[in-house]
Amino acid sequence: MKLKFSWLSSRKSLIISTFIDSGLFVFLFFEIFNNSISNKYILVTLTSLNAFIWTTSSYIIGRYSNLQGKKFNIFLQQIIKTSLILISNLFITQIFFKLFWSWDYMNFESFSSFLNNLFNFYKFIFCLSCFSQLFINFYLSKKFTNKSKWLFFGSTARQEYLNGIIGSNTKFHILNFDKHFIDDKYLDFKGLIIDDEDLFKNKKIAFLFKLNNRGLKLLKTSNWCERYLNKYPSELIKISEVIEGKFSYSDISFKARIKRIVESILSLGILILSFPIMLISALIIKFEDGGPIFYSQIRNGFQGNQFKIIKLRTMIINAEKDGAQWANSEDIRITKIGLILRKLRIDELPQLLLVLSGEMSLIGPRPERPAIDIMLREHLPNYDLRYAIKPGISGWAQVNYPYGASIEDAKLKLSYDLYYIKNFSILLDFMIFFKTLKLVLNGKGSSPKKNKS
Repeated sequence: MKLKFSWLSSRKSLIISTFIDSGLFVFLFFEIFNNSISNKYILVTLTSLNAFIWTTSSYIIGRYSNLQGKKFNIFLQQIIKTSLILISNLFITQIFFKLFWSWDYMNFESFSSFLNNLFNFYKFIFCLSCFSQLFINFYLSKKFTNKSKWLFFGSTARQEYLNGIIGSNTKFHILNFDKHFIDDKYLDFKGLIIDDEDLFKNKKIAFLFKLNNRGLKLLKTSNWCERYLNKYPSELIKISEVIEGKFSYSDISFKARIKRIVESILSLGILILSFPIMLISALIIKFEDGGPIFYSQIRNGFQGNQFKIIKLRTMIINAEKDGAQWANSEDIRITKIGLILRKLRIDELPQLLLVLSGEMSLIGPRPERPAIDIMLREHLPNYDLRYAIKPGISGWAQVNYPYGASIEDAKLKLSYDLYYIKNFSILLDFMIFFKTLKLVLNGKGSSPKKNKS
């Protein structure tokens, strides 16, 4: 169960921050406006709406992120971000109040009286929310100063491989295991990573019981990656896991049906709201070079079945006349309007029609071109497992790793896709949806990494 929701446990600070902010918001709003708003239905609705806007915008702008650096810089960032959220929330509240609520339910003498209470509320929420987030940031900054240390039982080559997939942001340092090292220094380590259980054959394993009884964690390499990195490297997949159905997905299961219903409703709503944006984008695309507005392409989908993907065109006409290729950070094929459409993910919006038709999901591994798939199958083991679930417009790989433009990028993104398939849940889908929204509004994750010189 812990592994199933490892992505959730690694975001404890986000959950705590959201919970504290929501609690402060509801308590203060009720305390200040309880006697001024006689209709309790309006009071609860207004409180819930404002709390949702406050916490959602705080997440999107990055107030709940684990800010690192000098204390003054953390303090300054938190003050600026909280101020921006306060101003936007205050503006939205005033508009909403004027448009929808009747003064018959209010005990305010005038609108200025209401604003006075509102300013007092935001004064308190600003101070308390800012202080609570600063406390969390400083605590986490101190907590992660010293890297956690892990013992590693396996070959040197496998240790180097593990170091390679950890990445620079991890707080874990892998050490070789010395079989003569059995004393209280074990307590300095967080646990033992076991790369190959066969290495224990014909060996005394009393030290394992000692580690276990001391409360240290014992994890296989694959489980360690899953729990602490939220990815599942394809090299670590065992045939027994495939046979046991750990990477299988049934589109007629209860979870799949709920996913289909929710995604269809969300897709239809987004299509309606974004139609004016797509219309304006289409006109600009046509005006820029006179070429077609839409771009279609064959992709591999669920269970390897091919389908035609539809996007707003962001590249010059006949961009792939020389064959399929990855985009790069300085791709001259991308048009001027295409750069903007890609950055804001507007070019992906027509794919919502494919979600409604059932060929794609809102959340899932990104579908790839057949020519690219053929190449990746030759280099990446267990690659085809990513098509055990319907492809998506966004996915766990897209929100955790930037735009891929190489085999190495594809390898890392595959590890995130496999993690998603193995740990699929409606709750994880919602996390990916909001994380995608955050990336879109911040204009991140849509461009390839720059090649190292």
